[in-house]
Amino acid sequence: MFRDYLDIQAKPDEIYPQPVTVPQGETPFREEYEEYIRSYPGRGTLKVQISVARGAFPIKNVLVDVSQIYNGVRYSLYNDVTDISGIVDNMVLPARSIESTLNFDTVQPEAEYLVTVFHPDFRELTDCAVVIHDKTETILPISLVPLTGERKDG
Repeated sequence: MFRDYLDIQAKPDEIYPQPVTVPQGETPFREEYEEYIRSYPGRGTLKVQISVARGAFPIKNVLVDVSQIYNGVRYSLYNDVTDISGIVDNMVLPARSIESTLNFDTVQPEAEYLVTVFHPDFRELTDCAVVIHDKTETILPISLVPLTGERKDG
C-alpha cells in the first residue's frame, strides 16, 4: 500500500477505498437532545484514562459509557473501548457557554455526565459524575480494582 501511495500514476480511489455511506436514522432522544444543545451552546471535550495500581499500568479494552439523565430519562451518548494506553478521548459534549458561567444572574446548572466503565477482570465503576466546561478538555482518571478471585463464573 505504501508503495502504491508513492506511485505517482496510481489513482487515489485505487489506493484507498471509497467512503462508505452510513445509514442515518432517527433516535428517540433527537428532539430532547436538540433542546438540550440549544440550552447548552458551549462545547467541551472529555478524556477518560483507565489504569490499575494508582495509575501505574493502563488497561486496554475497557468499555467506557458516557450517559446523561435528561428529563428523568437516562440516555447513552458515547460507548467506546480504551486503547492500549487506557484512554478514550475526543468525546465532544455540550456545556454551558463561557458567557453564561460569567453571568451570575443565570441559574442554569452545569453540564453533568455519568461515566460507567466495565472490564471483566476488574470491579465495575458505575455513574462517576463529571462536569464538562466550555472550550476545556476535562480529564477523568479512573483507577480500577482487580477482582482477584471474586468472579462467580469461574
